[in-house]
Amino acid sequence: MTKLREILGYVLGGMLFVLLIPAVMWYASGRPSIAHVSVLRASVAVLMMLGGLAMSIWTIVYMRQRGKENPMDAFGHEVAPRTQHLMTDGPYRINRNHTRRF
Repeated sequence: MTKLREILGYVLGGMLFVLLIPAVMWYASGRPSIAHVSVLRASVAVLMMLGGLAMSIWTIVYMRQRGKENPMDAFGHEVAPRTQHLMTDGPYRINRNHTRRF
């Protein structure tokens, strides 16, 4: 049951961040037509999107391996167990958890 709940959390989180939030942003910006987007602009957008998605997956996998679980909350409900260690290396070395100055 815990594994199913965890998988459901990842699926719902993926749908939220990959589909729902971009759709809301597109709608809020007046639903601009994407038919007239240049190939260069579309290519850059797809590359940036894939880079962001790859970074997201890297952080989740890294935290699961090194932090001993993953903090997955869905609207205030814990989907997976909380991490046991503060992450200050890997993809997290460049965020607010890092204590050393650059």
